[in-house]
Amino acid sequence: MPPAQSSESEDIDGEIQQFISAIQAETAKHPHFAELAIADQRAILEAVRHPWSQGGPEASREDVNITGPAGRIPIRIIRAQGAPAPQPALVYFHGGGFTFFSTRTHDRVMREYAARSGAAVIGVDYALSPEAKFPVALNEAVAVIDQLAETGAEFGIDPERIAVGGDSAGANLALAASLILRDRGDGSRVRAMLLNYGFFDADFSTASHRRHGGPGEILTTDELAGYLHNYVGGTPHGDHPLVLPIRAELHDLPPSFHAIAQCDPLADGIRAMVAKMEAAGNDVSHTVYEGATHSFLEAVAVSRIADRAFDEASAWLRGHFSGPR
Repeated sequence: MPPAQSSESEDIDGEIQQFISAIQAETAKHPHFAELAIADQRAILEAVRHPWSQGGPEASREDVNITGPAGRIPIRIIRAQGAPAPQPALVYFHGGGFTFFSTRTHDRVMREYAARSGAAVIGVDYALSPEAKFPVALNEAVAVIDQLAETGAEFGIDPERIAVGGDSAGANLALAASLILRDRGDGSRVRAMLLNYGFFDADFSTASHRRHGGPGEILTTDELAGYLHNYVGGTPHGDHPLVLPIRAELHDLPPSFHAIAQCDPLADGIRAMVAKMEAAGNDVSHTVYEGATHSFLEAVAVSRIADRAFDEASAWLRGHFSGPR
């Protein structure tokens, strides 16, 4: 059954609001972004997010480059302490509207998954928009998955146990990459998809957008429209199903887990994606986290909801890594 639609009583959890207020207060100390170059905007957001990427489980980090279709692709390999090799792998694509953030802003998110799931987490610093338009980042995502599937043993990875995942725009890239692999005949390279508050649809008129996408929210509808423009503006690809996977043929995909934040402008679009994926015959799991907002996993230092979401998704991943392909 698809997740329930938005209700009129949706209040942000107090612990998550603590995270939002801190992020917004720090951001407000800087000049308005309209006055800044994109590089300066990125630097500010990295600094604002830095405290929330600290703490949590200890893990080893290995920063390496792999060869992609247009040059090097930086990746960060995170392993929980004492984890034996070869490990299953979660290839994780950070969010940020195809425009912002990095493996540094998502370091704690990735360490939480490594510690709780037993997998090595491979973070990907894909090329950002608007400098790199679709399909540059997506082609890099596919290249990383291919590299691990073909030479994973060199990285201490079990190439038979690779999952993909991401949050927001990163979930979009994970799903779109899986669609490419399926259509290419290599769908078995991905064992499972972990899709956190994914950006799959450009219908900005939904109830969740009206309720949670206005000024002052951690993510606004106007920002989402701007991110989509960064990704495809000036190209002929605005309606491409690999840009907006809600428009794709969704049959024969790996099992998926969708974390839906109740107080997220994207919530109704994700509900629609869950329903469409189920109707196409896929194995789809989802959980609606009441009181959660977009980006709530980054609040794990203070949020019991985020802590529960990491536990539940990690248990789901372990099940798919240990079961048959």
